[in-house]
Amino acid sequence: MKQAVSMHGTDQAGAVPSRPLMLRSLFNRIFGSREAAWLVPLVAPYRWPLAMLFLLSLLAAGAALVPPYLTKLVIDRGLMAGDKQALVLFVAVLFCVGLAALALGALNSLLHLRFSARLLKDLRRSAVDRILAQSPRWQARQSIGELMSRLDGDAGEVQQFTFAVLVNGGGSLLRLVGGLVMLFVLAPKLALLALALAPVELLFFARARPVTQAKARDVRQARGVLASGLAETITGLSALRALNATGAAAKRIETRQQGLVAALLSAQMWNEVTRAVPMVLTAILRGAVFLVGGLAVIDGTMPLGSLIAFTAYLAFLIGPMQSLISLWHGQARMKAALDRLDQIMSAVPDVQEPASPVPLPADGGELVLAGVAYAPDGGTPLFENVSLIVPKGEKVRLSGPSGIGKTSLLSLLQRHDDPKAGTILLDGTDLRHLSLHDLRTVIALVPQKGHVFSGTVADNLRLGATDVDEADMRAVLQFVELEDRFAGAGLETILGEGGLDLSGGERQRLCLARALLQPFQVLILDESLSEVDAERVSRIMARIDSRFGDRTRLVVTHGDAERYGAFEGELVLKARGAGS
Repeated sequence: MKQAVSMHGTDQAGAVPSRPLMLRSLFNRIFGSREAAWLVPLVAPYRWPLAMLFLLSLLAAGAALVPPYLTKLVIDRGLMAGDKQALVLFVAVLFCVGLAALALGALNSLLHLRFSARLLKDLRRSAVDRILAQSPRWQARQSIGELMSRLDGDAGEVQQFTFAVLVNGGGSLLRLVGGLVMLFVLAPKLALLALALAPVELLFFARARPVTQAKARDVRQARGVLASGLAETITGLSALRALNATGAAAKRIETRQQGLVAALLSAQMWNEVTRAVPMVLTAILRGAVFLVGGLAVIDGTMPLGSLIAFTAYLAFLIGPMQSLISLWHGQARMKAALDRLDQIMSAVPDVQEPASPVPLPADGGELVLAGVAYAPDGGTPLFENVSLIVPKGEKVRLSGPSGIGKTSLLSLLQRHDDPKAGTILLDGTDLRHLSLHDLRTVIALVPQKGHVFSGTVADNLRLGATDVDEADMRAVLQFVELEDRFAGAGLETILGEGGLDLSGGERQRLCLARALLQPFQVLILDESLSEVDAERVSRIMARIDSRFGDRTRLVVTHGDAERYGAFEGELVLKARGAGS
């Protein structure tokens, strides 16, 4: 079984070296400076598509301003004047302009969908990258359901508002200004009456905006709580059945569901209020315009076509004004989603990549721990003054009572966290000076509770070695005695989420097989075969010692260690210290 070498480095896709100052300034005002710091680099690659959509939106808005005036000409110069030629001409022009507006609108919608979907993909990819960069300690403090809620609903809300404010806002503003100009062209006194609506709506939405933000935050928090409960229930189904606690779990989900329903009803009632008030004001305005304008038509001081065109342009005043106010009002809902998403995007990893990583030797494996102490979250150290030298190719046992920090010590070797004191060297180089990708390639860690992903057996085996061939995969399955388990469909056997269709020991052996395909120099087995029978463990460990005897091996065991074969050394971890 040859070692497959993965050539995949950390994906830097989406990184944008330049951040346009105008875009950054705009986003600082709309989203906030901290949020703009991570949002601008995601939006900047789309500045030209956004500019094109903005221009198309302006063209569509401009084209939409023409038909009402053409309608006036059809009525006043065609119908009322009895001019058949003018009637045909203006009707033909009206049809062409309407067709052009329809085409512009359709093109704008398709391009909007295309680029906004890409932005959503990039936004979620960036958020997932931030999550993947965090340590197991950070993960332990999170709720899977809550994270999923933020990646799904909150990211979508931010993406939708971002495109709406940059694209739709311009078209709405042009329709508003154009409609207002045409109102004054058609009937200046009547236009002043229409303008009376604007300050009333602005005052209402200014008062309503904080309530909208609070209601949106309540709904999103309730959704996150429910999603978290559902995720916990599904992943803990076996434990719930064993405890006969499925009924209690169902009641807890029901309680959270009721909380979400209450939050949704409260938000919807408020949305109905914020929608009803502008509609009532608009109805009052339209009634006043028809009354005053109708009397002017009866008196002969205003042509009928002008009144019809005026009412059409009134929609250009009311619709865009409400659209712009809704954008401003919608910012409150978006801000609630943005604040939740920012907790992911602004999370600082516990460990940082070195500015100038030191290359690793091609054939190394010596580990040196010198005075290592570890204190999670800066509290009381789990252990301290741990010192150990493991020469390349040696096999060392790590032991100690449960909860003493063995897994935490091993996680330091892959730099999921850094020690509070002391240093850890790999072939003479401090781990802090090594690329995280290189380090986690040459140090393979197999945890006690390894994770199996949904997909085929081959998909799982290729996770750590993407270019491994089928012959190596079949060989490693035989190596860990899983060839009979997948004798039917072989490498194409479909595994369910979490590998729940496998036994605990089968999952452990599959995770071990996956690690053995990596080009490792150090192999760490953290109770990795605890659910496998003793005879099989002995056979597998004998193969590992024979095939990988030139690689450094660290093995955590509890109780009977004979089944793991002979060790060249042992580190016994003790409370706030260690002895070897």
